[in-house]
Amino acid sequence: MTLRRQRRRWLTAGTAAAAALLVAAPAAQAHTAPGHSGPPAAADLSPQVVHTGKGPTGYSVTFRIYDPTATSERIKGEWSFASAAEIAADPTNSTPSYGYDWKPGDFPLSTPNAGSAANWPVTEMTKNDRTGVWSYTTPLPSGVFNYAFYRDCTAAAPALTGCTATADPANPPWTTAGSAEPSSQVYVPSDPRFKTTDYSWQGPAASRDQGTLTHLTYSSPGHVDPTDQNYLSVYTPPGYNAHRKQAYPTLYLVHGGGGNEMDWSTQGDLKNIMDNLIADGEIQPAVVVMPNNPTDDEMTDDVIPYVQQHLNVQTDAAGRAFAGLSGGATVVQDLLFGETPTFGYYSVWSAPRGLPTAEQAANPQLKQLLGLHIGVAVQDLGGLAQGNTTAEQQLLKSAGVPFTSFNVDGGHNWAYWRQALRDALTRVDFRATTVGVRTHGQSATATVASASGQPATATGTVQFRIDGKAFGRPVALHGGSATVVLPHRTTGTVTAVYSGDRLYNGSAA
Repeated sequence: MTLRRQRRRWLTAGTAAAAALLVAAPAAQAHTAPGHSGPPAAADLSPQVVHTGKGPTGYSVTFRIYDPTATSERIKGEWSFASAAEIAADPTNSTPSYGYDWKPGDFPLSTPNAGSAANWPVTEMTKNDRTGVWSYTTPLPSGVFNYAFYRDCTAAAPALTGCTATADPANPPWTTAGSAEPSSQVYVPSDPRFKTTDYSWQGPAASRDQGTLTHLTYSSPGHVDPTDQNYLSVYTPPGYNAHRKQAYPTLYLVHGGGGNEMDWSTQGDLKNIMDNLIADGEIQPAVVVMPNNPTDDEMTDDVIPYVQQHLNVQTDAAGRAFAGLSGGATVVQDLLFGETPTFGYYSVWSAPRGLPTAEQAANPQLKQLLGLHIGVAVQDLGGLAQGNTTAEQQLLKSAGVPFTSFNVDGGHNWAYWRQALRDALTRVDFRATTVGVRTHGQSATATVASASGQPATATGTVQFRIDGKAFGRPVALHGGSATVVLPHRTTGTVTAVYSGDRLYNGSAA
């Protein structure tokens, strides 16, 4: 196919907040001025998160950069906020809250709220002439925040057109291979006394519970940049075993328009989220593959074959999930509605286009999926993302296609997409089950199994039914099975309904 090799660029209007920090650039160089002995150690300049125990959030963060010869340093970070009530009155968020006047219920939202536009606060940093260190301190609520530095930038905020964003040299991205990542991230814990949301699932896990990020290059004939090859960022779970008998499920996770393979592993906080969910027993270990600007054909022709050849992952659709945000969500939709059986699970978040036709929504293969997750932030003004998503949900509902929705307060930004990822992982992906019932004499045994071949044994209960009517009380599973004694001379059809547990969703025979 000729067109498949014309690697398209996704719509700029669908640009994820990866573009929130504008132009990618190498890490800032240290500029040593006369009279200065040189830059302090990175540990002395990394973000200082302090538990103040004072309002409005209980925490403050100090950002620092050593650059004695700079005329100015500006910092741009995702810390403007709004409440649902305020946005209902003014969707553009023209009078946002900031860290110093944050209120319980406020969530990150750019100002003006214009969808994918990177309209985050820009602040002049203060220089210590003696040390050559620039700094900025602000209270922040809990969660992960993206930020970048701008040296000698005089352009108007918030666009900062023509200026170069750089990641924090003292808090750099995990790798410099592949696409450049121009932002850094800081995690702030929660102080419940100030009613900040508990986002501990976004913080670093204990060292024993940490998985591994790896950057890979694979062959992709026809790709332009890099030539005839492309990049992947890959997460493998703690204890990953290349020879494990049961291969791992794989989540293929795509960034938004204008982004790259680094976005989810940096701005999306992917590693910490996976580490914590696995350690807390909320999901089973899985491999996560983050491609660079893939097309639907590149996914099926290049990415999946490469991953299945080089990693110990399942090769059946039931062991694969495909998720994407904004522009990346449109690629997910291309396969969801065009080549449905490629994946067992799909997640579509904040898609700005790609609304299925009524005929596509009525495709019977959609009802055979093991899981479908569709969502958008309620205050998302990202082009057509809001209307497109709700219309798609309605089309699928009318067609009788089951799906899990995730429409919550938020904008076209990473604060929402991190939550969407967690929701899909803990409610949909690799959680489908099957129930089989076997009768033998005056008893019946129900066996619950993972529809995705996952190793954990199902727990919980099953409710037996005879001709559709509940019989007795729910029976606890032992080793994935439950047995019940039937009434004398039972002639009806015996079925069972599984309750679900922490790792698996309920299902019926």
